[in-house]
Amino acid sequence: MSTHKPAAGRARIKDVARHARVSVGTVSHVLSGQVQVSAPLRARVQKAIDALGYVPNFHAQRLRHSLSRVLGICLPHTSTTYLNALSETFEEIASRNGYGVMHVFSRHDPATELDRIKELIRYRVDGLILVPSPAPREALDFAARKEVPLVIVDRPVNDPRFDQVTLDNRGAMREAALRLIALGHTRLLFVCRSRNRLVTKHRLAGLADAQRRHAIETDCIEYRNDDAFLRDELARTLERKRPPTALVVSNSHQASLVLRFLGELRVACPGDLSVVAFDDPEWAALVRPTLSVVRQPAVAMVEAAWDLLMQRVNRVGGSARTVALEAAIEFRGSVIAHGNAARVVTLAARR
Repeated sequence: MSTHKPAAGRARIKDVARHARVSVGTVSHVLSGQVQVSAPLRARVQKAIDALGYVPNFHAQRLRHSLSRVLGICLPHTSTTYLNALSETFEEIASRNGYGVMHVFSRHDPATELDRIKELIRYRVDGLILVPSPAPREALDFAARKEVPLVIVDRPVNDPRFDQVTLDNRGAMREAALRLIALGHTRLLFVCRSRNRLVTKHRLAGLADAQRRHAIETDCIEYRNDDAFLRDELARTLERKRPPTALVVSNSHQASLVLRFLGELRVACPGDLSVVAFDDPEWAALVRPTLSVVRQPAVAMVEAAWDLLMQRVNRVGGSARTVALEAAIEFRGSVIAHGNAARVVTLAARR
């Protein structure tokens, strides 16, 4: 053991850790009694406490463990109807339960996300809701080290340390594709921001499920926030000898871009191309044709995340849980039957 001994009454927790040759966290666990520590380690820590005359600062400990009644939510932005609904719903539920909310934004940037999570934790929030960036590892590691309750919402992450509430993206995409196939569409195009996101991988898997069940063609445009590239790729894809007859986009912002570019390219929706969007923006029912949607259950998602977060804030243990919610699919004016299916629909209407 170290022979260094601070002046009487001035020993700090890190001195105890150094003397006992354990981490500061282990000493803290022994003092709080909230985390089980093996008998040999506990005895070693106690021996170091006695040797150094360490006196725990219980006032500081109470401050650390008291509830601030403030929660944090970190979103990429609120420029889509869906993310804005998540933010507003979380604040409404928090307010009803006597909590304040601090909102921060990552702008899809992992470094900014880490900085914003650090800011929230510095303000001693009781817990966090995170709609993660494409690479949230550092932010999640920091929250885990600080032992701050955190629930991941919307975008699934391969991290078993945290509760998650997500959409069943694979099932939603599979069902949307099957409904399009039932209307005679056998060439489907998917537009996404990035193939590397887990949510996109799940949606592509759902599209592949539908493809395995039926003889259909599928394609994907990954546009990475490059509007000009998206327009050019749409033009190239639609000029093919066998162009897609239906298109699915990942969110309402992408839907607005696609509809604009289709107009510029003189591609009729839904006459030439049916369009479906994940998300249900307010303008979806105002445009002509009205936009078909895969509606994500924002309110149910926040309610589930709230329940999980409150359990963690109140120190309910157990392994991390994942809740996957179902989407609601609504085909409106932007989707029509194609090919033989269209003729069947037409004949049925005439009868």
